[in-house]
Amino acid sequence: MSDTVAVLMAAYNAEKTICESVASVLRSTHPFHLYIVDDCSWTPVADVLRPYDDTRIEIIRLACNAGPAGARNAGLQKILRDGHNLVAIMDADDLCHPERVAKQAAYLASHPGVAVVGCWEHIIDERSEYVSDVALPCDPAEIRKLLYLKMCMSHPTLMIRSEIFRMLGLYAERYRAGEDYELVRRIAVGHDIANLPEYLLHYRLSTGGMSMSSRKRQLVDRLRVQLAYFHLLKWQAWAGVVRTLSLLIVPAKRAKPDTISPERAKALQGT
Repeated sequence: MSDTVAVLMAAYNAEKTICESVASVLRSTHPFHLYIVDDCSWTPVADVLRPYDDTRIEIIRLACNAGPAGARNAGLQKILRDGHNLVAIMDADDLCHPERVAKQAAYLASHPGVAVVGCWEHIIDERSEYVSDVALPCDPAEIRKLLYLKMCMSHPTLMIRSEIFRMLGLYAERYRAGEDYELVRRIAVGHDIANLPEYLLHYRLSTGGMSMSSRKRQLVDRLRVQLAYFHLLKWQAWAGVVRTLSLLIVPAKRAKPDTISPERAKALQGT
């Protein structure tokens, strides 16, 4: 299976959205194997997905709830044992464009120096209605600078080379609300990271999601990550810490995606 992409999806009580999410992955035009880690959901994912009798789907049910990082790590351990070269991250409530896997795999094949590639995304609400667009910087040098300030990658859009996990380890479970930011920061220390300037994912906003209900915990973990990867000689590192502290002291009324306009993103990319 080394010539296929592993799609990693962690799911916890996602019975309202996971069927639609899985169906979107199954429409992918590139070969893949979907690993769904059931993080001890009240209703087993296998029961919810019973109508989807597809050999490309493998469900790993955990005996107890491990949290997002722990669940993904359980899936990654199986993926690495199975020998896949690429891992595409998916959430159990988002929708994958049919060309997403193919385009990201092609990009990594033609850019051997890039370890991770994300993409732009459309934001939808709980009723699958359009909310907005998120266009993030695409140039690796610009991303590396901005990562000192904030997470300028969308985690569920990422495709990561498996060798990176073997070299640098899996998700750090000590950052329960910032494990994605820490992973990207860790990778960016010695590797390039990029975004495709294409909308290849529909990201679902949820009133019960981490960004809404646990914003303070998220900011605390962001600060911990910023301090762990702090660089005395980078003004962006100082600005990032100040920015996060200010958000903790005077929190925003509503969490907003870290985004730039499509025009600005293309300008930074040089297109």
